[in-house]
Amino acid sequence: MGNQLAEPEEEQMASSWVRIWCVRPRLAGLLALALFATSCSHTLEVKNMGLYKPEFISTQGESLSIGLSAVTSTPEEERLVMALANALKRDGVKISYPFFPSGENRQSVDFAVKLTTSSEYRGSGWNFLINWPGFLVWAPAWHGYVYRVKYGFDADITDTKTNAALPRISAPVLLDIRHADMGRTWTELSWLEWSAIAFVGGLLFTRYDHDLTPQLVDATEIKIGDYVASKIAAALKAARGGVAQRSLRRYRTALFIQ
Repeated sequence: MGNQLAEPEEEQMASSWVRIWCVRPRLAGLLALALFATSCSHTLEVKNMGLYKPEFISTQGESLSIGLSAVTSTPEEERLVMALANALKRDGVKISYPFFPSGENRQSVDFAVKLTTSSEYRGSGWNFLINWPGFLVWAPAWHGYVYRVKYGFDADITDTKTNAALPRISAPVLLDIRHADMGRTWTELSWLEWSAIAFVGGLLFTRYDHDLTPQLVDATEIKIGDYVASKIAAALKAARGGVAQRSLRRYRTALFIQ
């Protein structure tokens, strides 16, 4: 009886060890895959974002209202315009957005601002060399692929009280980007087949990776909005100052005539 009871326990222990040895290769495979995915990516990096720092323009304590309308062509441009509008609000500007200019609406704001946006996304010929023969030294991971993104902002401002147009404000933003993820770096598997995949992939990857765009806007919209808003705020403040100076001169002239 003792031997008969012991045999099932021994079988259970044996089967447990078999399951453990079967699971270990799977865990090792998953670990290797995770390590490969980590080593084959380059976190989004905007090399020149520091060039687009907002100017400090204080509008606190001033009563300034604008109506903002925008001409956009993509959802990303709409997000950047919204970031700009929020930046103006934080600066104390009373803003109406979206603004639909009409006779009655125009009189409710000090300035009407029509903002026209544009966007351009480009890859780089360097990405071919980064992918091939760069895969030999994991260049996509430590250097990242090269992309260029240009956002254009042109603001036409009208003083609603005088109907005078201010000089157009142009604030282009040109971003120098590095990034890589598994959507492209999987071609580094060329170690296994004499580099053919990396060579063909390098030809394709000279183009921009549009999967990157949402992540790029998430990372830069507030900074871009602050930068462009400061350009518009500076123009509005200068225009308001010019109006005040002209009013003061007229007042002094009237006193002199009297």
